[in-house]
Amino acid sequence: MKTIVRICILVLLAVSSSCSDVLDIAPDGRLTMDQVFQDPDLTAAYFSNCYNNIPKKSRRYFWFSNVPVALSDEAFDCDSQSAKSAYQGSISASNNILDTELIGSMDARFWEKYWTQIRAINVFLKHLPTAALHKETDRDRWKGEAFVLRAFFYLQLVKWYGQVPISTEEYPLTETYTKVKKAPFNELFDFIISDCDSALQSKYMPWRIVDEAEKLRMTKAIACAIKSQAALYKASKLYCGDQNYWKEAYDINQDCFNQLKQHGYELYTKMQTSNYNCAYAEYFVQNGSFSTNPVDKETIWQSDFGEESMAYVWGTPLQGNYRCGTCPSQNLVDAYDMLATGKPIYHLDKPYLDDQGLQVNVDNTSGYNPSKPYTGRDPRLDATVLHDGSSIYLAGKKVAVQTFTGGNCEMQSGSTRYSETGYYPFKGEYWNSGDGVAIQDGRWKYYRLGEIYLNYAEAAAEVGTPESIQKAMELVNTIRHRAGFDPSVDVSAPDKATAILIVRHERQVELAYEEHRYFDMRRWTSANEDLTNEKFTVGMKITKKGLGRVYERFVINSKDGVTPTKLSYLAKWHFWPISATEASTMESKTGDNWQNEGW
Repeated sequence: MKTIVRICILVLLAVSSSCSDVLDIAPDGRLTMDQVFQDPDLTAAYFSNCYNNIPKKSRRYFWFSNVPVALSDEAFDCDSQSAKSAYQGSISASNNILDTELIGSMDARFWEKYWTQIRAINVFLKHLPTAALHKETDRDRWKGEAFVLRAFFYLQLVKWYGQVPISTEEYPLTETYTKVKKAPFNELFDFIISDCDSALQSKYMPWRIVDEAEKLRMTKAIACAIKSQAALYKASKLYCGDQNYWKEAYDINQDCFNQLKQHGYELYTKMQTSNYNCAYAEYFVQNGSFSTNPVDKETIWQSDFGEESMAYVWGTPLQGNYRCGTCPSQNLVDAYDMLATGKPIYHLDKPYLDDQGLQVNVDNTSGYNPSKPYTGRDPRLDATVLHDGSSIYLAGKKVAVQTFTGGNCEMQSGSTRYSETGYYPFKGEYWNSGDGVAIQDGRWKYYRLGEIYLNYAEAAAEVGTPESIQKAMELVNTIRHRAGFDPSVDVSAPDKATAILIVRHERQVELAYEEHRYFDMRRWTSANEDLTNEKFTVGMKITKKGLGRVYERFVINSKDGVTPTKLSYLAKWHFWPISATEASTMESKTGDNWQNEGW
């Protein structure tokens, strides 16, 4: 927390940089905070600082990767400059990719940046009651927005680093920090939920942004989404401390879900074009509209950071890519059910017969044909993954993707342009993305109603009463109907254990490539358990044989098939290391060990 100390000093001496021109001459060390908040222009400028350092997500981690996706079992990053340092176990508290910022447009330095924001928000909230404003209604709305922002930054800190202190103070320069302690998880999540509740009391903060000029601002819907996720995490195995918080999580998620529905949030189900195979695929290339009746009513909060053609950094060689990016695994491909029967290709309680995932425990009633592995699957597979036989459009012309040996997108090891898994990412990619096509792909969705459906469903399944299990299945089936499953193949659960398996399976598919799988698998295990699902990542080698194909599974990044693909599966990877300098500074001040376990 040397960062926290430094930030306190900097903010007390001067208002940090802002988009407001007035701060070009104001923050020179001569203004106190009281003086800043006596000027309505400076108050507004300071408030704008509360919105700094919001992560861009998506492909904006270190070197065009998505670190949580790449470390999970749903993908493998094929660029040696990105997540492979974590795969090799070379990450340390003194050197890790979350602290490495080679390009300003990439996400990094979370510990420092998020504490910067929490500090700024605390200062703002302290001074807001008496601050000078141009409009009195701003006092209520800005207070609500500040609470949402603080809840968001705190939730990010807890997800990445585990236990952290709860801070609501404007620490003076004389603060020694000797009494600063990490808070228990239940208190941290309660604090986040309380901030969201405070925001929801706002009279002037809206549920949806309808004016594009306000597109970056927080809403009550975002408060509900953060509250929904925080309640779910609080009840999960990693965080609950052997306490049962599932009924609380159920009640909170039920309330958040109902409020979002009552205020016009809906799943995106009506396709606007014929360029995609399902509404789910089209949804992720939508970039939002600002009106009282938008086409996209599902997105609760999306990034404003424009994504140029995804194909350049996360595409196929056919599209003129520079790198293929974070490529889907066979583990993810296996998760997509059969459309006609609605059944998984494997038994959910034991998907594989071996530890590596090379031998599928096939459900013979599912309709799965290993010799035609991509035929008849959940449409979300084609919406998310480019596989052998997929079609893409180049300059308006349909072209087949060939991942077999010798094909136009064949698998190659050691090349940044060719996949090492046999698959390429596609979710959120505009239908005509490719070489020479300057277009915008879909922007990152921080929160969407589809997640809230599944948060609510998981809490309902975990409560485990006949009524709550029925509710969980109703929510899951609604999500599956949007994907294309007929109600005649709706899923059902005779008991709590089965319901939990179904909901977790649905989260893996519906929320693929949205960072949830990484954090889900961690919160579903205790801190001392290895993340065994991430130990081996499987790819698919395809060889042409006449008019047919021969399919061969293999363990990626392992010469002998026994060496782990990713050393980031070890238990210490539940949380990232705190900077070695930060941890050492706080230990010297408090006498406590601040470093996360194993680092």
